[in-house]
Amino acid sequence: MADADDPTNPVGYKKPPRHKQFKPGLSGNAKGRPRGSKNFTTVIEEELRTPIEVTENGKRKRISKRHAIVKQTVNKAVAGDPKATAILLTETRIHESQNPSSAIQSFVVGPEDQVVMNNILQRIRQSEPPPLDPCPPSDPSSKDEPMMPTDPNKGEL
Repeated sequence: MADADDPTNPVGYKKPPRHKQFKPGLSGNAKGRPRGSKNFTTVIEEELRTPIEVTENGKRKRISKRHAIVKQTVNKAVAGDPKATAILLTETRIHESQNPSSAIQSFVVGPEDQVVMNNILQRIRQSEPPPLDPCPPSDPSSKDEPMMPTDPNKGEL
């Protein structure tokens, strides 16, 4: 119990004895993940980036595996494969929801299109009737008076 008697290194709560403390440069989990090892996502990303050779329209090209997968999925969707179509539409929706301005920009090509859209909006606004008032003004003289039937014999208003 030399550590307990040492005033320079007190032992107690959150102060373990020196011989039990981690040594400098050594991990507390020696059998844990080694340094420099890659996680699953990193390995997949690296693999999808590697180029492969494909023949397209009789010409050899080098494209990434990711690009090849996308080409194959789109081609299958065009050919009528329902699974490929579902995958493609899901991915498209995900990317459009993450970046909605890109979906809008794909429709508006240039300033000429913007002028046409503005003209259409102007014509629509000019042709619209004025908005209806939800509570039309009533006759001020009839506010306090209850409505009485016009002909007491008929009981109609």
